[in-house]
Amino acid sequence: MAFTTQQQNAIDHDGHLLIVAGPGSGKTTTSVAKALRILKDPSRSLIMVTFTKEGAVEMRRRLDTAQEKAGGRPFDDDRLIISTFHSIAIRHLSRHTGKRKVLSPLQQGVLLQDSINAVGMDQDEQKEVRQHFESYMYAIDRSQVSFPERSMRVIEGYLTKLRSTGHTDLYTIMRDCALKVHDGSIPPMPYTDMLVDEGQDTDALQKTWIFAHARAGCSVTIVGDDDQSIYEWRQALGYEGMKSFMDTFKARRIELGDNFRCRQEILSHAVTLVQHNVNRLDKTLVARRGKGGGVAAIRTPGTDDQAQMLAELVEGTQEQHQNAVVLARKNRSLDVLEMQLRSRGIEYKRLGKSIWENPNIAGYLGFLHTLVDNSPVGVLGALRHLGIDESLKTELLSAMNGNAASFLDGNLPDLEHCTKEDKSRLSEFVKGSAYWRNQLRRGAAGSGSVREVVLEVGEVYAGWMRAKSTKSLVELCSRILGDMGGTLSTRLRFVQEKNHDLSKANLILMTMHGSKGLEFETVHIIDANLDDTDSMVVNFESERRLMYVALTRAKNRCVVWFSGDMHPTVKEAQIPLKHRMAEIKELVEKAG
Repeated sequence: MAFTTQQQNAIDHDGHLLIVAGPGSGKTTTSVAKALRILKDPSRSLIMVTFTKEGAVEMRRRLDTAQEKAGGRPFDDDRLIISTFHSIAIRHLSRHTGKRKVLSPLQQGVLLQDSINAVGMDQDEQKEVRQHFESYMYAIDRSQVSFPERSMRVIEGYLTKLRSTGHTDLYTIMRDCALKVHDGSIPPMPYTDMLVDEGQDTDALQKTWIFAHARAGCSVTIVGDDDQSIYEWRQALGYEGMKSFMDTFKARRIELGDNFRCRQEILSHAVTLVQHNVNRLDKTLVARRGKGGGVAAIRTPGTDDQAQMLAELVEGTQEQHQNAVVLARKNRSLDVLEMQLRSRGIEYKRLGKSIWENPNIAGYLGFLHTLVDNSPVGVLGALRHLGIDESLKTELLSAMNGNAASFLDGNLPDLEHCTKEDKSRLSEFVKGSAYWRNQLRRGAAGSGSVREVVLEVGEVYAGWMRAKSTKSLVELCSRILGDMGGTLSTRLRFVQEKNHDLSKANLILMTMHGSKGLEFETVHIIDANLDDTDSMVVNFESERRLMYVALTRAKNRCVVWFSGDMHPTVKEAQIPLKHRMAEIKELVEKAG
């Protein structure tokens, strides 16, 4: 294929490089071409770092396809690694310190939720504490981090339980790997080149790991766009991280400013918005598809009216909604729209947090995992529901010494602080778990029943739920899991895999944060209102970046919906306001 001059310059450059890749600029295509050029030299090898497993799989697929077309064979691991930061850190650290038992993200979530439950707090408090937890776990020098007492209690509780399980977590793996390669305790990975995708999303630990390799002579290319840095709560460094890379290593900067996605009318308003930000790399973006698009905002009387009006628009302009998305700042904004779409029989697919990520469902799945892999973590939720206090819980975890097999098979260890009541409850519980484990063993031989285990454990967990809605949710999930085929491990993997295949869906519902990297013919941004929490925000730079990402998902048409006061970012983008739905329908039908 033909590349632009700037794309070709990025492909051909050797040495440290920052590729500032605007939306729709072909950054993945450029990255793949650069990787192939590097690997044509048999003396060179490459690490490609992505932020999601899906991104790694797609990058590998593209590279293998291009390599096969060129008549070559797929590259071995000694020449090419494509993976997430965490997966690479596990591989890197295990080469020098030995393998460790690492908790899965679900198990980490169970451990954190159990630590939160031990302190007790409402949903808003939990959100704040989770942000404090992330900041602490990603901190390079934790001694310099200080949070409110309740947050520290949760953090300390998590770390205590983590040590007691005999496992480690992904936070610790990434931190240990970054700090050890930084101070020379372990050598950098033996690769000549590194390419980091979505570089604006790197945190301080990931930056430390990258910089250590650059100092050791690895040629590093970082691909990213500081204007699309929208993961502040994950400690993403954004502009500061990208600028630090350029300043520290005198990296060349190449800008991919040609936008092959958005019509000019859409891109111009997005650029007008993001240029209000002070802390950003200057860049020039050009809409190569030219004019022909449409963008507008419309005020509706309220959320219910907004959902009804949007559903009616979709129903009446189906041709223009063959490849469309509805974006919201918060997941709950999509709930009312879902009901309107369902009442009209309009097909859609909703992406975001699934039913399987509900804390109570995660506890249920975590215990099923434990029945298979013997991890002590999955026992925690059950112990809480059994009324086991924190001190006895910690003592029991320590007695398991990283392996819950004996306990799950019905053997209670000697516990100093165990009362008669505790022992009775635990004995009854392990009697059930021993039966379930035996059923799973027999199931492998064809004489047991995975379905029976799934349903019975679901019944026990549902019985522990106080709220009727939560009880019904657990029962529903256990029935779904029970009706699947295959081993328990296979079923658990299936329900936890995120399905991002959008090829068969015309209309998608998702959050703005989840939309990064995607593109659609038509984009609707709903609930673009100024709410109470916004009035307390002093620095709107992150809000501008989020709206910028949402706007630049649109190829041909974009409609911004709000009720009450318009969000400041919509005003700053100077999006024209329409007053009648007939105008919006006309825009949707003509744009593109």
